[in-house]
Amino acid sequence: VPPSQPVAHVPSSATIGSRTVLRCSETEGSPPPTFRWYKDGMVMPQDPKSSPTFRNSSYSLDAATGELVFQPLSAFDTGEYHCEATNNVGPPQKSDVVRME
Repeated sequence: VPPSQPVAHVPSSATIGSRTVLRCSETEGSPPPTFRWYKDGMVMPQDPKSSPTFRNSSYSLDAATGELVFQPLSAFDTGEYHCEATNNVGPPQKSDVVRME
């Protein structure tokens, strides 16, 4: 079963220096989908230090659960986020974009 449109659970505002969790959820895909996160339209790499765009950010990504954890959150992390659910059936599905301040 291809994934349905996932839902991005993104706090609209968060505190700099805190641990902040963004979640992507999707219930219909079988096999269970894997998740990718995008910030301002750019895919977020597994390791932020591997990318000049994200090297000022400190986060961990779990493709299986869809969790994106910022620890600590920085001012750099303000932006528009969306997630994408993919399995091997049908096209990837994108969530709506949510802005986090």
